[in-house]
Amino acid sequence: IKPGDDKAILTLSDGTKIILEDAKNGILANQAGVSIQKTSDGELLYSFSNSANSVTQAEDNILYNKIETPIGGKYQVNLPDGSKVWLNSSSSLRFSALFNGDTREVELSGEAYFDVSKNKSKPFRVITKDHIVEVLGTQFNINSYSDEGPIKTTLIEGSVKITYKNKVVLLSPGQQFQPKELVSAVLEADTEEVVAWKEGYFVFKNEDIKSIMRKLSRWYNVEVSYSGNIPEVGFGGNISRSKDISEVLDVLQLTNAIHFKVEGRRI
Repeated sequence: IKPGDDKAILTLSDGTKIILEDAKNGILANQAGVSIQKTSDGELLYSFSNSANSVTQAEDNILYNKIETPIGGKYQVNLPDGSKVWLNSSSSLRFSALFNGDTREVELSGEAYFDVSKNKSKPFRVITKDHIVEVLGTQFNINSYSDEGPIKTTLIEGSVKITYKNKVVLLSPGQQFQPKELVSAVLEADTEEVVAWKEGYFVFKNEDIKSIMRKLSRWYNVEVSYSGNIPEVGFGGNISRSKDISEVLDVLQLTNAIHFKVEGRRI
């Protein structure tokens, strides 16, 4: 079973859908003076034409685009303000093609790493299902998968302000915020583990097998089922995400705590 790759669907403001892995390199579309280009590195690049910087539109005429990665997919988007976003598998990002309002707002489902260009006059906001992360220019990771418990926002560099249920939380580099119903928590994060997916690795540090298999199922597009007792032990190790799944499973089986059987795309 092969690993995931650069795969995504781009939906333009008029509803046109572009399958990015099938699209040729070069200009894919033009919207109100903004060109959308697929680069030879497999990235999506938004850039203003010379006249587009002065474009003004009414709020109700903002052009929204959406990029969605499937299970077994990932993609990098370079937004019109120069910010860069890395989308993990089974994720989506909705954003304005112009960022012509008072803020730069995007809506995230799933997981993404953000490298936001600085613009003190126009804050960058990431909206998830129940909280807002606001920055001026920084690097951070948000994991908002619905099957992973509370949303985890991890700050790598700079500063962020998080609004969650009328509470405001400020993070310092290396900290992670986890909202919870009763007591929310700001924790010291293992940033290597958090951003490993972006760097092309799985990094497991004392992680339970169900958490590990959720990551593998999203990346390799496999179904996972269990039989027997599930061990209450933590697994550690790191391995490239470019390896076939058999190599990852072999590493885990070295512990003798678990064994795998592969039937088609079911493990």
